[in-house]
Amino acid sequence: PFWFRGLPGFGEIHFEMLLRAATGAFLFCLGAVCYALLGILSQLSKSPDGSYGYSLPSVVLLAELTKLCLSFAFLSLEVKSLLKAFSIVASSSMTAWMWCAVPSALYALNNNLDMLNNQHMDPATEQVLVQGKILTTGIVWWLVFREEMGARKWISLLVLLIGTVLAGWPSEPAGGGRNEMYIDGVGVLLVLVYIWVSASAGVYNEWLYKSVGSKDSIHTCNIRLYMFGCAVNLSAHLFNDPSPSSLLNLTSGYNRYCVALVCTYALMGLLLAQVMKFFDNIVKLFISGSSMYVSAVLSYVLFGYKPTARFCSGMVLVTIAMVLYNYEKIFKNVKKSQ
Repeated sequence: PFWFRGLPGFGEIHFEMLLRAATGAFLFCLGAVCYALLGILSQLSKSPDGSYGYSLPSVVLLAELTKLCLSFAFLSLEVKSLLKAFSIVASSSMTAWMWCAVPSALYALNNNLDMLNNQHMDPATEQVLVQGKILTTGIVWWLVFREEMGARKWISLLVLLIGTVLAGWPSEPAGGGRNEMYIDGVGVLLVLVYIWVSASAGVYNEWLYKSVGSKDSIHTCNIRLYMFGCAVNLSAHLFNDPSPSSLLNLTSGYNRYCVALVCTYALMGLLLAQVMKFFDNIVKLFISGSSMYVSAVLSYVLFGYKPTARFCSGMVLVTIAMVLYNYEKIFKNVKKSQ
């Protein structure tokens, strides 16, 4: 290993620790940008009339297919054989496969809602409102695992609720234009569905990894999820257009932003796996939270959406709530670094 002499008082610093920190910082920034880009690219991929000129399930389908192929590649590298990788997946029990059907369906619905939200609000408002999944995840977690949450966490969830209500209160820009951040009534309803679906999928998936898939490679578990995800989104695509030519026209209406959206969805799955390798769930949560600010800046630069005072107040309250909810983990990590 390489060692460097630090400044006086800092002692010796291991090169691998510096490399790990730099890699982690890069993944953190890239993750925040990717989260924000999901909403931005959805907005840019729209037709001039503000509608989507392509099949929404096809975007998620192609992203799931990309992750599926990559997961097979990673599993093959892990076991040093493509045939052995196929054999491991094929030998999975029917029970293990069926348990994966529920989160796959929830994630498919969640990702499609993510794009649908952009028809009823600007990307920055969406990024603030989806942080409400912290509230719903806390409630679902308590219902499923029955772990006690102290007064501080319940207070933080209340602050989060107030912040999301402020940022997401239905508003239309003055004069009917779209120069300010906005959201309509349908958008509020969609976000409410989104944060409950997201919470249910996340908690169920964590339970799945720690119970049914606890002895399997993470790549094997992911392959099961992605295969069901492909099936669910393919079914949704064919439901919207059951004609024989719908599969041949899977990418009909795509533009460069839509292709970038598929790549971003696929990258997010791989990126979050690396984040979990270098960090933990708290960092993943803060990556999502940081995307609020990235999205607000990009929305102003690209679309000219000006943040309202209510939106800014809501964003600040959501940030405070996130820190308050995870205070003991942040304090623990800071204490370790010292």
